[in-house]
Amino acid sequence: MKRTKILVALGVAVIFGVGAFAALQIAGGNGPEQLTFADASSTTAPKTDSSASAPVTTTDGKWIVGSGSQAGYRVLEDRLGGVQNIEAVGRTTQVTGGFEVSGNKVSDAKFVVDVASITSDSGFRDNRFRDSIMEASKFPTATFAAPEITLESVPAVGATVKVPTTGSLTLKGVTKEVSTTLEVKRTAEGIQVLGSLPVVFADFGIETPQPPGLKVRDEGTVEFLIVASPES
Repeated sequence: MKRTKILVALGVAVIFGVGAFAALQIAGGNGPEQLTFADASSTTAPKTDSSASAPVTTTDGKWIVGSGSQAGYRVLEDRLGGVQNIEAVGRTTQVTGGFEVSGNKVSDAKFVVDVASITSDSGFRDNRFRDSIMEASKFPTATFAAPEITLESVPAVGATVKVPTTGSLTLKGVTKEVSTTLEVKRTAEGIQVLGSLPVVFADFGIETPQPPGLKVRDEGTVEFLIVASPES
């Protein structure tokens, strides 16, 4: 009887170990590094001579978010009781929105992300993210909005400035005031904005999954890279 119990216990341990290993295997590995301005060119289609536009000489006016923009999340996954930590990263290029500039004042900035299009290196993680975590069918978008941003000065072409910003972040239908420092870069073609926001998921009613052998942290980061061009 004792030997039978031991064999059963060993069998359960093996099954659990195999299950945990399988979960870790399909949960992906470390994601890409944090977004930088260099990432804008990797998702922007090159222009042909016939479609090339003239350099933008002024920043005043309305701006539209377009090709080259990215947004997503970054969160740590503790595996096997913290023996291994993986930085899970999900991203999408489905980002829309815009803002208006007058001198060194930026108004009505709003960046909208298509939640269902966010993907990582793991389909298993992505399915959970879209369905049980973010309920994308019910809450299809995530939004960052800043009614007013003031730059110390308008950057020259090729220059970057940092600007403290307060705005609102909406995740899963819950809106919270957030503060961050944005990096704004002026290019010959337009304006780029780089930013990140620390997030405690529970503040937005987001429950992180806890599969066998894996614990997803309750805090993470929302990242975005905005590439904007003048409104036609």
